Amino acid sequence: MRAESHGATRSPSPAVDNTDWLKAAGIVLVSADHFGYFFMEDELWWSAFGRLAAPIFFFLSGVAQTRTVPLHWIWLGVVLTLLESWNGDWTWAAPNILLSLAFIRIARPYVQILVQRKGWAGFFLVVCALLAVLPITSNIVDYGSEGWLWALCGLCQRMYVDGKIVVDARGAAQNSAPLVWTTKENVGLMRLVACVVAAVVYVWQEQREYLFPTFQLAVFILGIGALSVILCLFHRGRSRIQPPAVIAGFLRFIGRHTLEIYAIQLAGSELLSSKLMLDLAS
Repeated sequence: MRAESHGATRSPSPAVDNTDWLKAAGIVLVSADHFGYFFMEDELWWSAFGRLAAPIFFFLSGVAQTRTVPLHWIWLGVVLTLLESWNGDWTWAAPNILLSLAFIRIARPYVQILVQRKGWAGFFLVVCALLAVLPITSNIVDYGSEGWLWALCGLCQRMYVDGKIVVDARGAAQNSAPLVWTTKENVGLMRLVACVVAAVVYVWQEQREYLFPTFQLAVFILGIGALSVILCLFHRGRSRIQPPAVIAGFLRFIGRHTLEIYAIQLAGSELLSSKLMLDLAS
């Protein structure tokens, strides 16, 4: 009886969300990117895989509906930017990606209103504006508007998923935010166009910076292509794949503390590779 009573009071562990899997993949990829950059003499293979991380973070910032910018994003972004500059003899360092994600949180509601009200005209206006400022934004924030294009893709993906309105027997829309301005098919096309533009621009910009050899470039392009398909199929909610409890807890922890883990990992890499550590080792 005691065993039955104990079993009856046990509550199941929270399910792993699709977002948890995506964030965990982002952390693994960004860790590979940082390891190659800071600690490997030949970093290109590490970068070919590691550069897949940033699109995930930008995409999810577009998918999210929260408007509040956590204050720790700001101060962590400033600290990480100063740390990078210090590690480079106080040369200019583009403000950290956390500051770019904060900017997206502020701008995203206005972009959504523009696209909702103007449809394709508003969408192309945003895309053209991001392409126009591409040459200067990389110095303003990390990744610049190539990252913001991925956020636009995430926003369109969320609008597309939200647009799948469930209609009851009376024909009333039950979705809390129906797309009254255009058809679901148009939203689906927008998210595909945004994804293609973001992928092409991202490959172009990263190749300019890293000059990947042919084989590594092909792997990078293949990775971006596969990631683009995954992002275009993404929707928030319970994952169909539920791992064992220990792994599930680990994934949920990453999902809820993703950017903090990123910040700790980057700061640790900066400090371990700094001239201070090299002086102590000599």
